[in-house]
Amino acid sequence: MADRGNISLARFAGFDVWLGEDGRLIFGEGVIAPEPSARRLEDLSQVLLYPGEPGPDPLYLMYRDTGLVSDRRAMEDAGLRYDITVIYPGKIGSEYVKTLGHYHPKAPGHPWTYPEIYQVLHGRAHFLMQRGGEVSGQVEDFVVADFSEGDILLIPPFYGHVTVNPGDVPLVLANWIARDFQSVYEPIKLRKGLAFYDVEYKGQSIFMPNDSYGEHPKPRLAKPRDYPEIGLRQGESMYKAWQRGADLSFLVKPSRQESLWAELGVPPGD
Repeated sequence: MADRGNISLARFAGFDVWLGEDGRLIFGEGVIAPEPSARRLEDLSQVLLYPGEPGPDPLYLMYRDTGLVSDRRAMEDAGLRYDITVIYPGKIGSEYVKTLGHYHPKAPGHPWTYPEIYQVLHGRAHFLMQRGGEVSGQVEDFVVADFSEGDILLIPPFYGHVTVNPGDVPLVLANWIARDFQSVYEPIKLRKGLAFYDVEYKGQSIFMPNDSYGEHPKPRLAKPRDYPEIGLRQGESMYKAWQRGADLSFLVKPSRQESLWAELGVPPGD
């Protein structure tokens, strides 16, 4: 598998998986190998700054519910899912390739929406997050995380989010998520994306306001940090951390991390 220019992702993925020269994943022996779902250029037409402009097609591939076959039962019993996404490099007009973006629904019986955790396996990512905006268009907080390989990002409750590939190589990222909920896409589609677009200008990334929103708070930068509360540290595989006992049950029952949400300034919802 290591021949012919394939790139090993095992260090952070937590098991044998390679990025092939064709931009698709190759899974090792004993690894669940799902068929990818593709997001095509036309699928994102409602959220692009320059709809109708040419760009990569597909834009990205989503490999949902992978991991070691030997871990399948434990993940299912915990209500967790481990996914890997490949986002291709390039631009649509001057806007970098990105994901469609979504919010998360509230967890039943909890005053918070489902959180999510990401780790960059290869390349460079711009994670864009916003709180508010889905109903009134008034965004309370907009966050930009410029992350590299091994960096881990926690998506707190109530934040909609988009992932952007600002680099010139495929961006590969993994995520832990509760396995039984459905992402909420419509609010972002209706407002033609998040409150800012990530575009290239004179060789640099800049953030252009989306006029579909009534408020555009100044984007704030989030830096990589460890999450000792849940057993995750930058530069260490979050899959292997879960194997060693990191407690990710809060992804299914977010009330289990009330103190972390308070630290992050995320109050419970109504």
